Amino acid sequence: MKLALNAAGVSTPPERVCANCFSNLTGKVSQGVKLRLEAQNKEKNKLKMWKSRVNLIKEARTLMTKKAYSEAAVCYEKYIRVLEIVYGVKKGGLNPEVFSKSKRSKEMTVLASVYWDLMRIYDTSPRYGNRMQTTAQKLAEFLPFTPIYPDIAKKCESFLKASKNPHVVRSFMKEIKAGGGGCFIATAAFEGAYTSEVLQLRRFREDYLRPSPLGRRTVVFYYRYSPPIARFLNQHPQLKPPVRWVVRRLCSVLPQKST
Repeated sequence: MKLALNAAGVSTPPERVCANCFSNLTGKVSQGVKLRLEAQNKEKNKLKMWKSRVNLIKEARTLMTKKAYSEAAVCYEKYIRVLEIVYGVKKGGLNPEVFSKSKRSKEMTVLASVYWDLMRIYDTSPRYGNRMQTTAQKLAEFLPFTPIYPDIAKKCESFLKASKNPHVVRSFMKEIKAGGGGCFIATAAFEGAYTSEVLQLRRFREDYLRPSPLGRRTVVFYYRYSPPIARFLNQHPQLKPPVRWVVRRLCSVLPQKST
């Protein structure tokens, strides 16, 4: 009650209060306490759910080794749903920008690996063709933000040979190769995803941009607007030499962590 009076600008409680005023004030205080408790409980539940994701991932990985793919898929789907609830997005609404404003941006690597496993699980049954397509799109969306891009790109080549939905895998491979692991412009300019310049830019992204909120927003902005520039370069290869010169100059002044 005293806190409510202070909030209303009343430093000294009055000696007398009419019954109606007292009743109204008591009701407001009770409502405020109720809302505050509800907000606290909501945050506690979110934190509890966030911690539960670790066990879901561990269980799913164990089930994958036992080839219990259906059960593993259930755990993975629960994990994704936990992230959706924690970040307050609708089902299927996770995107890299959600994580760019969070210190939990490294969770994108875990999420990408989950999408990769789900993509392979859904490929085992014709009934899950649509799910596989949706999952492949999500994986392509998140993969450029993670260090596992090269590994997934290589695994896709062997996955394609045995896939029951090769058209989905081909479409996915085409999309991620166009992205070049996130360094769209540099990859297009140097015509390769593993040149020293591209690798240096990736290290700069991981070591200096991802750790800070501003850096994460910069990465999201770059990934949103650089693909059209990369496509333009591929359509006009005569522009690649000057772009390579600019990228090399940029790399020469970028800070690097000592190994």
